[in-house]
Amino acid sequence: MYDHILVALDGSEPSRLAGQIAVALAAATSARLTACHVYGAEIHQRRFAEMEPGLPTKYQEQDTLSELRTAHDKLIYQGFQALSAGYVEDFVKSSRDSGIVVESVASEGRSYVGILHLAETHRADLIVLGAEGLGVVGNGMLGGTTSRVLDSARCDVLVARRALQGGPVLTGVDGSEEALKAVAKAVAIGRVMDKSLHIVAAYDPDFHTHVFSAMARSLSPQRQDQVGLASQEKLHDDIINDGLGKLYREFLREAERRFSNDCIALTTFLVTGKVYCALDLQAGDSDADLIVVNRHGLHRQSCSRLGSNAEGLIRTTSTNVLLVGGVDDESSGPKHMSDSAKITTVAQPLVWDSDAEARLLRVPSFVRRMARRAVENAVRELGKNRVSAEDFASVAAHFGMGGRKDNT
Repeated sequence: MYDHILVALDGSEPSRLAGQIAVALAAATSARLTACHVYGAEIHQRRFAEMEPGLPTKYQEQDTLSELRTAHDKLIYQGFQALSAGYVEDFVKSSRDSGIVVESVASEGRSYVGILHLAETHRADLIVLGAEGLGVVGNGMLGGTTSRVLDSARCDVLVARRALQGGPVLTGVDGSEEALKAVAKAVAIGRVMDKSLHIVAAYDPDFHTHVFSAMARSLSPQRQDQVGLASQEKLHDDIINDGLGKLYREFLREAERRFSNDCIALTTFLVTGKVYCALDLQAGDSDADLIVVNRHGLHRQSCSRLGSNAEGLIRTTSTNVLLVGGVDDESSGPKHMSDSAKITTVAQPLVWDSDAEARLLRVPSFVRRMARRAVENAVRELGKNRVSAEDFASVAAHFGMGGRKDNT
């Protein structure tokens, strides 16, 4: 699963947690481990030079100033090298005592630049680091170094926030192949670390409610009648929200079909709410040790470096998060249901009578597809294979779609 794990250490409590998780993963996967520390000596040297004009007069003599520069440079470079060794040496020793193949490396420069460079040059396939570092302020926000590593890493990144406590691994599905890649990684981790797997499908039925409320506030009564706002809102309430639930339930079934034989205890959850919030809430309810998500999901755009739900989750959760996929990974495109799923979810097409089709054309174009689906669902429930004008009128009257006979 992982061959080489790079863990970033800086002596902070979050980095200590990152070290513990890196060791646990390395032990479970037989991966090599590299402990690194990146120090910024040059920036201190540059700042000291900028401060020189403001030094007391006794330090302004050229010989004195030269000696001061030499002493400061020696203190900075040798001091940082000693600090780097101190941050990693105990970690390296304890890891070796546990039978893990481990090395250490120190690098000068900006922390996130150095971590990304070391991951590239050492060919690490996983970076592990704390959610914050030495600059921690305790408000739960994501540290600057971690944020920049997440934005540019070409491999998986694990953000550590707490110690592993024996809880399950949690992941989510959204109908994309990217999500299923994250599920596959979660399955692999759960199996080697003897953890159960929780798969979540989250959808937001309240989104359309907020949209229609905004439309009601923004549009004049005349405009509302023109677009059929009331009937379209009812259509969404009765069809779209229920349809989303059915769709995401099928995503869960597809994941079960694909991964249920992987020797891991698997439980699925269909939940509602803003996706990253719903995942975080479920992780809390499940007391999950780790949330596994892909860098991108169903609605990936080519210019995006990190999906909004992945980013929102990593920034707000108190659970460890594994981000699967590098910034350069190509999109897999939308997920297609397996043949078995198609057999159970795709019905035979219905024949529409011409007068029923004519009435459908009276429905606004932006909601016509939903109206067709509503009518066909109702006709199928009656066991019919043809849509008549009477069938359309019955459903239209229910949804207020202008299907009365005097409208023909």
